[in-house]
Amino acid sequence: MPEDEDVLLSYSHGRKPLRRQERAGIELHGAAYRVGCQNWRPACKSLVSRSVHRVLAPHRSRRCDFGSVRISQRDAQLLLLIAEQYAITVDQLARLIGRTHRTARWLRDRWQRAGWVVSRQLVAGGPSFIWLSRDGTRVAQAPYRTWDANPGVAAHVEAVTELRLLLDRQLRLGEWQSERMLGKTYGPRSQTRLHLPDAVLVTDRARVAIEVELSLKSRARLEEIVGELGERYQHVWYFASAQLVPKLSEIAASARWQNVRVHHVPPLLGELRAET
Repeated sequence: MPEDEDVLLSYSHGRKPLRRQERAGIELHGAAYRVGCQNWRPACKSLVSRSVHRVLAPHRSRRCDFGSVRISQRDAQLLLLIAEQYAITVDQLARLIGRTHRTARWLRDRWQRAGWVVSRQLVAGGPSFIWLSRDGTRVAQAPYRTWDANPGVAAHVEAVTELRLLLDRQLRLGEWQSERMLGKTYGPRSQTRLHLPDAVLVTDRARVAIEVELSLKSRARLEEIVGELGERYQHVWYFASAQLVPKLSEIAASARWQNVRVHHVPPLLGELRAET
């Protein structure tokens, strides 16, 4: 019976003898029978052969981006939409991709590992928001500045995205143009001095200004905004909290162009279908 070293050399296909640790590993694979013992059996020989092959087989070279998250076309599209809306909630992401809340959290976590998004609650007890980091803005090729999270506008941002999911994705009433997209067209407010609506819904027949109003403004300011939007767009749809609906409805009724409609937040589907 050959010595341990001879057996190991015979299975190394002419390569250098294995290190002590590798010989010990092969002896373990031989179970109760060491390589050089007199009770050598074919089964043990097969185990040693496979073990030596795994040790001596050349390793496949890893890609240069091994361990990094690679962006897909879906990633880029979703990240760009998030940039357009400033931020979205995890629940809204789930509805965007048509998957469960758990899947949306997994996708959010994947983006976080890649360094593309930031996610946390902006208001105590509120939903977790997702917005782009600087790297995410670059990867998505978004033409917007990285958003500085602002808890004061969290409810407004969430409400506007809810309307996009409803009017654009669910009811498919038209093409959604966000406020940030409009800002690229008309320029900064400081230069144009125009009031940009929260979005514009481009339908087959008209351009509809979308405005969300959750906080109380002065009557003079509301009349100014309603009059300006009513003059620039064929239709204006206001979506307001319950306490603001009566005041806005009164202002809309006295508007010059009579093209302003006031809805609740969340809106009633019957009212929206009647509008279209």
